[in-house]
Amino acid sequence: MRGKWLAIMIIVVLAVLPGVFTFMVSPEAHAKATSTIMSTQSWTASFTQALKSKNITDEFVYVTDEAGQRVTATITLGEDKKSLIVSKLSPGSYRLHVNKEAFAYSTLKTTSHDIAFTVIEKLEAVKSEKELQQYFEAIIANGNREPEMGILEDSASSSKDSASSTNSSSTTNNQVEGVEEGDIVVVKDGFIYAIKDQSITVVDANNPKNLKLATTIKQKESQYIVKLALYDNVLIAIGEDYIEKSGTSMSTAVFYDITNPKNPKFIREVAQEGYLQDMRITNDTLYLIGNMHPNYWILQEEGTQDLKPKMYDSVDSKEYKSLSLDKISILPNTMDGTYSLITAIDLKNGAKTSANTKGYLGGSSGLYMSEDALYLTTPTYDGNQAVPFGGMMDRIWMPLSSNTQVFKWDLDGTALNFVGTSEVKGSVLNQYSMDEYDGNFRIVTTEGNMWDEKNISRNHLFILDENLKEIGAVKDLAPGEKVYSARFMGEKAYVVTFKQVDPLFVIDVANPRKPTVLGELKIPGFSNYLHPLDDTHLIGIGYDTEERFDPYTKRNFTVTTNMKMSLFDVTDFKNPKEQSTVKIGGKGSYSDVQYNPKALFRNKEYHYFGFPVVLYEGGKSDEVVYQGQGAQIYEITAEKGIVLKGNIINKSAGEPYENWEQNVQRVVYVEDTLYTIARNEVKSYQLKDFKALDTLNIN
Repeated sequence: MRGKWLAIMIIVVLAVLPGVFTFMVSPEAHAKATSTIMSTQSWTASFTQALKSKNITDEFVYVTDEAGQRVTATITLGEDKKSLIVSKLSPGSYRLHVNKEAFAYSTLKTTSHDIAFTVIEKLEAVKSEKELQQYFEAIIANGNREPEMGILEDSASSSKDSASSTNSSSTTNNQVEGVEEGDIVVVKDGFIYAIKDQSITVVDANNPKNLKLATTIKQKESQYIVKLALYDNVLIAIGEDYIEKSGTSMSTAVFYDITNPKNPKFIREVAQEGYLQDMRITNDTLYLIGNMHPNYWILQEEGTQDLKPKMYDSVDSKEYKSLSLDKISILPNTMDGTYSLITAIDLKNGAKTSANTKGYLGGSSGLYMSEDALYLTTPTYDGNQAVPFGGMMDRIWMPLSSNTQVFKWDLDGTALNFVGTSEVKGSVLNQYSMDEYDGNFRIVTTEGNMWDEKNISRNHLFILDENLKEIGAVKDLAPGEKVYSARFMGEKAYVVTFKQVDPLFVIDVANPRKPTVLGELKIPGFSNYLHPLDDTHLIGIGYDTEERFDPYTKRNFTVTTNMKMSLFDVTDFKNPKEQSTVKIGGKGSYSDVQYNPKALFRNKEYHYFGFPVVLYEGGKSDEVVYQGQGAQIYEITAEKGIVLKGNIINKSAGEPYENWEQNVQRVVYVEDTLYTIARNEVKSYQLKDFKALDTLNIN
């Protein structure tokens, strides 16, 4: 895995390939560095021995060019005293020379280091099949057998809510205005489009008292749909298709003309190999972002292999094709053998022009997109092994601590311009922990693990400039806790951390070079998702908690109880307040909105916010008793706080468990009617008083 320290002393000699780690090993001091950086960035070499600050001089530490001549470069000692940062170099090939006298504890075993690296001005495509194969052979030589994926947490920035439009029907709860994210249910012109496995159910809701099934759009049996998106009169079904014959998984986008919703017409299908990470639509362009893991480890057994990703576009061909070399690049600072694949499709003119697919060696697990840029993130793990958590939870293993690598592309329609990469301390929770504002990238991370008492966790906010150079930071927030949610609202950032109580931090990020914590609020429980109500109020959705004592470990521990929704008043940034709060259900109650903000229902006219909910109550001992499922709608205003308006719950009639087919998945509205959508039924209600109107059963 990329970033992994070698546990044994080994010298790996690698060809000079973009993105390949270079390891120079002495009997006592190890050095870790990357072989390639962008000219807009600094290059870092890390050592296992501390360096002597007074000896970081031209005499003991210097850089030479390809001809062996010394060149002028800025070399500084990192905060950890074990890394050297080299900057202000023009594109070219260089070597960093570190004499043994530069180390703080020089011994007879300490040797000098000579580390090669390259500075590039722009990302170049792979030039030959041989170069591509050498890259994978180098990975195998470095001890990597299979690609390792980062952990994705899909839970809950702009200051604007996409629901602020004057549409007469529901829209997707997108993070950034102008950037569509898609959802399992979309609404257009009185028709509701909902995913059900390999098909799309189209419901005619123009007469809410007489709901009708307009049609069903069926996909191939091997093709599952995960998201829907709309662009003018085009419906886009995003999914995954497993090709059993070749054992290949494809991420797919199928386009339909829905000018006549009762008779959708197939337009085209586009696919890229691998697994879908997510999709976005902005500036008339659809972007599919995913990962593909080539079977490079079989090179040892079967020799030369085609390790290029496959793609498909029905506009151009009926066959799957390998991506051409001029569409493949190796990202700087990476060596994990996984492709990040990005397909860009121009949606103008009926989405009929050719798709542009690019493959970048260097996998990713998180993403954030503004209207102008795409940011992908991936964890970079250290070499420490996971440590078991003792006591009653001795089967739970703590994850490896990691940093986060960030990659950036500028967007120009279907053209992607790679800007560069950077690394920040800690791991990122989800897309809401990231944001772009005035060209700067802001990211909130948790460093370490909150259950590790020897190295307690810390939380940070970093601000990077347009070239991903760090220009400001707030570090070491809430030691011993982790980030549970974050939200950026223009010149303010809000971060919720948790271990036993829920601190809400208010951070001023107006000056990107000097972000400052303004205030902090500590309350029981935590918020999984934060949503802006207005410039000075936030809605928090999460759980209430209580503390208990474990006689086995002789320690207190915290457990979740009921769901909780809060309205935070941050008018006085230095003294945030929990203005209003409601408890929802009992122990075991949950809502998809806590982990997927797309499930949040919003209606601006009525000031409504709602979500699907499954209700439980605490029973004997630690048991929970099913109470019912449905949706709850609240009126939320700065003046009134949180007021329950619609309690649309189908109460349990003795059933011990919830029925997955009947669970409400989304709540939407069209004009003055509210609709709840489950897998097997759609129900309509009057929006003003939630009076039931009709039920449509879907088989």
